[in-house]
Amino acid sequence: MSAANLFERPGFIPDPGAADDWRGCAIGLTGGSGVLGGILRERLAALGLRSEAYGGDINDAPALAAWFAERQFSHFFHFAALVPVGQVEADPVLAYQTNVFGTFNVCRQLAATQRDCWLFHCSSSHVYRPAATPQPIDEEAATIPPTFYGDTKLAAERLVALLCGKLRRPHCIGRVFSFTHPRQSPPYLVPSLRERIAALRDGDTLEVQNPSSVRDIQDAQHVVDAILVLARRRAAGTVNIGTGIGRSVREIALLVARSLGRNISVAGVDRDAPGALIADTVRLRSLLSA
Repeated sequence: MSAANLFERPGFIPDPGAADDWRGCAIGLTGGSGVLGGILRERLAALGLRSEAYGGDINDAPALAAWFAERQFSHFFHFAALVPVGQVEADPVLAYQTNVFGTFNVCRQLAATQRDCWLFHCSSSHVYRPAATPQPIDEEAATIPPTFYGDTKLAAERLVALLCGKLRRPHCIGRVFSFTHPRQSPPYLVPSLRERIAALRDGDTLEVQNPSSVRDIQDAQHVVDAILVLARRRAAGTVNIGTGIGRSVREIALLVARSLGRNISVAGVDRDAPGALIADTVRLRSLLSA
């Protein structure tokens, strides 16, 4: 097991398809410098396809309008957001403006300038409250975000569904569960664990907070492959993007340790009641196999 790929590819995520499947498509996106947006661009380039990423601030409505006015897309992926919970808490006004009003700016320009453009809106499992037991959460579960970041993502979801539904614009909302990639850095979970474990010696103990908390986590490249298949099929509605497998923070830490060749133990105290965020993947599997 390498540090770059801790998690096996879910067997139900098919290959995104050959370049012929995308012939005649014009692909645009926001968030091209982020992990998911960057991987998407690389995947498309490997297929010999060109994408265009908006490089400005989605809060700058005039600049965004000018950019859209000069382009026509068949598929558009909206990844741009203010994400780390710490940054969101530090500036909740900017977080709400970016994640909600910025999303409105994108939807407004898609409606004003694009003809029959399919939209993928990247949302988050943070719209759900973690379950008390490790049972998968389906798309019909109550959306009760436990963080302000989750509040902003849920507000953006509702905006996309309401506006695109009213205008009859094709769209898909993907609730992405946890993912990791070597490009991530702390404070994300796996890079934080990797940094701490790398400093330990064999036989040491790693202390973590809430070691019993359970996450549905996968490699970011697998997330993008699932999104590309959804795009190829112009999927509609809201769908969880996860693996359906839950791993505790303790288990994830031990996987990271093994990838680094460290023989350690993991200890810690559950300061909060352990919660689980595991995707029910029934709908995802159906859409990917259609």
